[in-house]
Amino acid sequence: MRGSGPWSCTITLRFQYDDKGTPLSLSKEVPFPTIYDPKDVELWLRRAQAAILTPQARPQEFHNKSREEIKGLQTVMLPFSWNKVEVLIRDPDGADLSFVDLPGIIQHHSTDTEVIPFVKKLTELYIKNKNTLIVVTVPMTDDFENQGAFELATQADPKGLRTIGVGTKPDMLTPGNTSSLDKWKLILEGTSSNLRHGYYCVKLPTDKDREAGHSRSELEALEKTFHRTTEPWKSLDDQSRLGMRNFVENTSRLLIGLIENNLPDIKKRVDTILDTDKKLLSRLPAPFTVSNPISVILLRVAAFCKALQGTITGTQKKDFIHKNQARYEVFKNEIKKTTPNLQWSGTRPAPAVPSVPSVPASSVTKPAPLGPIYVADVQETVRAHRTWELPGYVPFEATKDIILQHIEHWEDPLTRCFNDISKNTLDLIRSLVREPEYFGRFFRLLSFVETVIKQEETALRAKVTEMLKKKFNMENGSPLRTENLDRFNQDRSTWLSQIYGNNQTPSDEHRVMADIHAYFQIASARFIDVVVLCIEEEWHSKLAMRLEECLIEKIPPLSRERLDGLLGEDPHISRQRNNLNQRITQLTRIKTRLSEYRISGPNPASLWSGPSPEIRAPTFKKKRKGKN
Repeated sequence: MRGSGPWSCTITLRFQYDDKGTPLSLSKEVPFPTIYDPKDVELWLRRAQAAILTPQARPQEFHNKSREEIKGLQTVMLPFSWNKVEVLIRDPDGADLSFVDLPGIIQHHSTDTEVIPFVKKLTELYIKNKNTLIVVTVPMTDDFENQGAFELATQADPKGLRTIGVGTKPDMLTPGNTSSLDKWKLILEGTSSNLRHGYYCVKLPTDKDREAGHSRSELEALEKTFHRTTEPWKSLDDQSRLGMRNFVENTSRLLIGLIENNLPDIKKRVDTILDTDKKLLSRLPAPFTVSNPISVILLRVAAFCKALQGTITGTQKKDFIHKNQARYEVFKNEIKKTTPNLQWSGTRPAPAVPSVPSVPASSVTKPAPLGPIYVADVQETVRAHRTWELPGYVPFEATKDIILQHIEHWEDPLTRCFNDISKNTLDLIRSLVREPEYFGRFFRLLSFVETVIKQEETALRAKVTEMLKKKFNMENGSPLRTENLDRFNQDRSTWLSQIYGNNQTPSDEHRVMADIHAYFQIASARFIDVVVLCIEEEWHSKLAMRLEECLIEKIPPLSRERLDGLLGEDPHISRQRNNLNQRITQLTRIKTRLSEYRISGPNPASLWSGPSPEIRAPTFKKKRKGKN
């Protein structure tokens, strides 16, 4: 990039693919140092290249690597990578030119056969864009007519409208290579060129030249001297085809010409990207500044707690209580399914195991499977509990045994119900705290609030779990209680009347069954109500109150610095906003300059101070053993 100020070179690693070549959802840029001495560029480029080709290591590990150390790492480096080393050179004497240096097209690799198609695919990806120039570099000692790079370029650009040929290493052609010298002379003069933009001849510095520390002007002078004193180059009529400076300046003009031809499409693309970025920026929250952070935080706490309380009670959103009501209905049905299946007539089909064990419930380690209870089962249970009662008395322990062996099946439904309800509650809280109007846009405040919530809900959940456990134990213990005797007697009489009517005296076994039925109706309904009331009052209502009290208690003592930090913006959003603003500024500048170019046609160098169309430069190499 031509521009005012001192010469500089900025190197950046751009990771857009993982180590398997799959595009990343979000690209990552890793900056390398900005260099102000051209002599340091080569080593830093080697370091950057080694970092790209060694994805298993941190890029920073290569900052201090020497040339020899990098060379020693070649055995662990990838042959090539989809990811890129980006180099931005600002040069007051340079030309505006953007290019991609692609790997050399190879025909053989000694260890990895996948490398050859990889390089071909990578090259094809870059040169297919119609808004690019393709520069094919060929050593002049090789037969340019059979180059793989030219073959790919011809496929992408059949008419040769975007392709430029560059011959390198002219000093390797000795005077005795008359056939090659004559052939290249005709090519450079355009006599036998099949490319619209023809060919160039450049002589790049040798390793010895670079190690000597020559300045750029000195290196340029060495190249000019070679071309002016060496046949057949000194005899060419068109000397503009010789030398790196001529190549760069002419190619820069070609790029501007390409821009002119593609200007409507470029402008449309810029408008589309600009509109998209503006829409993305509008969706981000505006930067937040406040002079009194504690009031802002407390107001958001109050609004959050009000929304939570309103959702729990159903005065705001109804979905939450509807979901919980549906879960309570499941719990109710699970309890109802444990109702004793009392068979007042008939006998158990043989063979069968009695569904009511004849041992006290206290000796059972887990609930016994539920099944029908026949008169004979009741007789066996009564017999098992009989001691020294007087004739005609039925041991109450027999009735209690059968009842408790059904009640003990309530514990699992109770546990599942509270787990599901509490999960619904925590999902609701997590959703609310992340809403931007409460804490969602302040990542530190959100983390602080979520930590407080976690502490409080964990403590309260343990307390409510213990409370529900006590409610279960009250039903699953001794003695069995009810003060609802009217309901008990009514249910008992109703059950007996279906067998005896109102005239006969029931048997002892049927009286036991009637007692079990009547008590279970009262106890199960009571347990369902108590569980629902306990969860709603001790969990939902108290959790909302405890969160508000705890947050209001913990926030005011914080220091002003901590309060300001809590209202700090999520760094991801800040970066996203900054990136979008930079892109919008850059795109707006490009759009303005495109309009100026269309109207008045300014100097190309003044137009392209930003991104420009690119030159794709595939090269050719017969064999490849090292890195490009």
